[in-house]
Amino acid sequence: MLLMRSVSAHLRQTSKQPLAPAQLGTLLKIGAGPCTLSELARHQAVSLPTVSRSVDMLVRRGWVERTMDDTDRRQMLLGLTEQGREVLADVKARAEQHIAAKLSSMSSSDRADLAGAAGLLASVFTDRSAAKDSSG
Repeated sequence: MLLMRSVSAHLRQTSKQPLAPAQLGTLLKIGAGPCTLSELARHQAVSLPTVSRSVDMLVRRGWVERTMDDTDRRQMLLGLTEQGREVLADVKARAEQHIAAKLSSMSSSDRADLAGAAGLLASVFTDRSAAKDSSG
């Protein structure tokens, strides 16, 4: 949480068009692949009206587009526009630069320890989610 707060604060301070954390989460989820409004609401654990307002704002900015689902014409899919992909790439790059700058004051030994711990955490959480997905 501390990392996300630091990155979010940095992005708000340095962005021409600031993104709320929920809007960044929306861009990240849609950037992983087209999804429906319902899928997005479940992913963010919010109501449909809440996520709909967030998506509307991203559509107005030209970062997200709604398209008809070819397999189910009753569904609308959300996808990133070219501008949305550029914004997301820029946000990711600036977040990585911010984290790198923060970590640069650490000794190389401490950075190695941190990388090892992060890798261990990733493997623990990846294994648990994979085991949960396969058993459920």
